[in-house]
Amino acid sequence: MAKLRSKRLAIVLSLNQKELDTIGQQLSQHQEKLAQEQDKLSQLESYRDEYLSSVRSLRQTDVQSMQRQRNFIQRMQLACDQQGAMVQKVNEHCEAIMELWHQQNQKISKLEDLIARYLKEEQALVDQQEQKLIDELSTQKASRRMSAG
Repeated sequence: MAKLRSKRLAIVLSLNQKELDTIGQQLSQHQEKLAQEQDKLSQLESYRDEYLSSVRSLRQTDVQSMQRQRNFIQRMQLACDQQGAMVQKVNEHCEAIMELWHQQNQKISKLEDLIARYLKEEQALVDQQEQKLIDELSTQKASRRMSAG
């Protein structure tokens, strides 16, 4: 006997759920990476701000010292900018994976709805066949009574 449509789609549903799980794991990993990158950025900004505060309190008149401090502050700002760009890139990747996850989840929901509809149709067909069999048996029983009596 051929497999019922609901059974065939159950296999497809299972494969799609595995894909959703894989996407979910990727999303989790990227969200963890995003948190790490955001933490790095926060640390860099904090260090830069602390350094700026300490430089302002020193009041150095030495031109070379001021030049080194300014260069260091510029490098710190560049590092902060680069880390900010990294955070943005990882965040965009997380958003793209989240969109894939939502699409896959919607696909699964539609498959579940379709399977439920097929199961309902299949059950209606089984019920119809059972009723037909009951009707035939009743007819045969009635025919036997009439022929016997």
